[in-house]
Amino acid sequence: MRHATLARIALTGAIVTTLAAGCAAPTTHATGASGSGSTTVQAAAAPGRAVASASGGVRVAVVGDSLTAGGGRLLSDGLTADTWMTYAQGDGVDYVGGYAKGGSTVQEQAAAVRPVADVDVLVLMSGTNDVRLGLGFAESAASYDAIVDTIRPKHVVVAAIPPYDRDPAAAARYEAELERYVVDEGWTFTDPWGFARAGEVYAPGTSLDGIHPTTAGYETIGHELRDVVLDVAGARAGAPQADSPTDPDADGSQSGS
Repeated sequence: MRHATLARIALTGAIVTTLAAGCAAPTTHATGASGSGSTTVQAAAAPGRAVASASGGVRVAVVGDSLTAGGGRLLSDGLTADTWMTYAQGDGVDYVGGYAKGGSTVQEQAAAVRPVADVDVLVLMSGTNDVRLGLGFAESAASYDAIVDTIRPKHVVVAAIPPYDRDPAAAARYEAELERYVVDEGWTFTDPWGFARAGEVYAPGTSLDGIHPTTAGYETIGHELRDVVLDVAGARAGAPQADSPTDPDADGSQSGS
């Protein structure tokens, strides 16, 4: 299982994808320059129910493909049992919008995403469809920056892509380059997929199609990303990451499509 890498910071605790070509597990440990740890927090929200963004929790926006949207659909259609944010929200985590669409590439997401006001943490998980279409990370890198520049969060968390059984070697290459890029940008990289990995492919029982996790897998991912969000926001409150500009006068609007 891979260890999550936190860029340029020491943390006190650790807290796909397409239908066209297209479970519980241990908590992922996030590692930093001076230590590692883990914390498990149970999300309070029921599947499909969004928590009001005015509850005073960590304001989280998400961007991605079907792994985030929940199948070949738009995130703006609402959260489902196959949307990881369903299990991450509530009890201190407020889902405030973003953009995700089944089958979309990072480039498509960068073109479609709209500003979201006052985001504490952006969670970005994408790249499987780039691999599916034969796009190397070098062709996608600028789109990650464009998404961050649009959302303008205080902190950026980039999640690893899951195994991709149709071309596992290409997915592994993409992810290795993605992780190096995230570290260089000063963002936070985390791999919530340890429970699903058997080398470079999905572990038995964790996926029905070799692309997407099972519903139980989405729940595991939600809990693990929740931990990372709370850790990043709590340990570094008021200290925006490099290259993640915040402008209190900016006129942002929440968007889910």
